[in-house]
Amino acid sequence: MISARDHALAELDAVRLPHWPANLMRRRGTRPDPRGPQEGQRPAPADPRDRALAERIIQGVIKNLLHLQWLIAYYTRRPIRQIDPLAQKIIAIGLYQLRFLSRIPPSAAVDQAVEQAKRVGHRHAAGFVNAVLRNATRDPGPQLPDRLMEPARYAEIALSHPPPLYARLERLLGAADAIRFCEHDNAEAPTIVRLFPSATAEELRLADPAIMPHEQPGLYVISQASPMVLADWAARGIAQVQDPTAAGVVAELDVRPGQRVLDRCCGLGTKTMQLQALIGSDGAVVAMDPADLRIRTLHRLVQQRGIDNVSLHQGGMLADLPTASRGDFDRVLIDAPCSNSGVMARRADARYHQDESTLASLSRLQLRILDDTAGALRPGGLLVYSTCSIWPEENQRQIERFLQRHTTYRLVKQRTILPSLVSEPRQYHDGGYYAVLERT
Repeated sequence: MISARDHALAELDAVRLPHWPANLMRRRGTRPDPRGPQEGQRPAPADPRDRALAERIIQGVIKNLLHLQWLIAYYTRRPIRQIDPLAQKIIAIGLYQLRFLSRIPPSAAVDQAVEQAKRVGHRHAAGFVNAVLRNATRDPGPQLPDRLMEPARYAEIALSHPPPLYARLERLLGAADAIRFCEHDNAEAPTIVRLFPSATAEELRLADPAIMPHEQPGLYVISQASPMVLADWAARGIAQVQDPTAAGVVAELDVRPGQRVLDRCCGLGTKTMQLQALIGSDGAVVAMDPADLRIRTLHRLVQQRGIDNVSLHQGGMLADLPTASRGDFDRVLIDAPCSNSGVMARRADARYHQDESTLASLSRLQLRILDDTAGALRPGGLLVYSTCSIWPEENQRQIERFLQRHTTYRLVKQRTILPSLVSEPRQYHDGGYYAVLERT
C-alpha cells in the first residue's frame, strides 16, 4: 500500500519544475511503490485521508518551491544546483511538513523522509536528508526579504514567483497589486460548483457538505465534499466544479435552444455540458480536443448522463472532424490553450512556465486555432474566444491580429478579468479573458 508521502513524491517527480528534472525515479529504475503504475496512472493511497494529505503536500511543495529551495540551500550551505535533485524532492516534502503542516510532529516528518530516501533506492542520501531536516527543526532559518522594500525578492523567496513573472505582473498591475496577486496565488482556492438548470440547491445539501451561495447566481461554494461526491453530482447532472470566471464565458455566447454549437477546445467538457444544457433537445454540440484521454473521460460522462446530442471528436484542427461536422455553426466557443496566468492559484506549476518562449509558442497556436475556425461560423453567428490568461499577447493582441486577417468579423465586446484579490470565498474568482465576435 503506497503512503501519502510516497504518492506525493511520485507526483512531484513527474512534473518539470525549476532545478528539478522530471521522471528521475523512472530513469534511475526506482519508484516508491514496487507494483508501479497501473494503466498509465501512478497508484494513489487507498485511505481518503492519505490521499488528502498527499494532495496537500503536492500542491504545497509546488506553490512554495522557490521558498523551500532557498531553505535547502541555507541548511546545506550549498548552491541548489550542487544538490542531487531527487534528494531535494525528498527534503522539500519534509521541509514543507515542518514549515506549513502544524499537525504533523517534526520527528515524524524527519523520520518519514529518511525512510523514504531508503525506499526509493537513495539509501546513500538518507544520512544527508536526516541531517538537513534535523537542522531545520532547530534553526528557524534566515529572515525573509522585506515585503515593501524588496517586493521582487519577497515575491521570489516568500511567495515562490520567479523574477520574470513578478516583473510582468508589476508592469501590468503596479508593485502593490502584483504582490497581492502573488499572495492570491499561494492561498488555497475554494471549491465552487455551478448548479445545472434542472437541479436545486437542496440536492447539494442532501450530500451533507457545507455550502454557501456565491455572489454569482447559480454558483455555490462547497467545503467538506469529497471528490466522489463532486463526481457523482456531475454524473447525475446536479452540479459540476467550475470557477465563476469560466462559468461566465458561456453566457456571452447567447446560446438559444435548437442551435448548433462548436466547442473548439473542449478539454474535460465542463463548458460542453454547460452548452448542452442551453441548446435543448433539438440542438447539437460538436466538441473536439486533441487529447484522447480528455475525450474518453468526457465520453464516459456523456454516457452516464444519457446525452445523445453531444458528438465528441479527437483532433486539433477542423480537418480532423468528419466533413459534415465542420461548418455552419450558430455559435463557436474557442476556449484556447494558454499560459494559465489567471489561474495560478489552482494551477500551481503554471507560475514556472511564464517565460517568453512558452508564451510565443502558445500565441502561435492560439492564432492558428482562430484562423482555422473562422470559416466554421455562419453569417450572423457569434464566436467567443476565451483564455485563462491575463497577458495581452494571448488576449487583446490575438483578437486584433484575427480581425485584421478576417474582415468579415467584428468585435462585439471583450473583457479581461483579474483574479479576485480578496479572501472572502463568496467573492472568489479566477482571472481570464473573453472576446465576443460576430461574423457579419
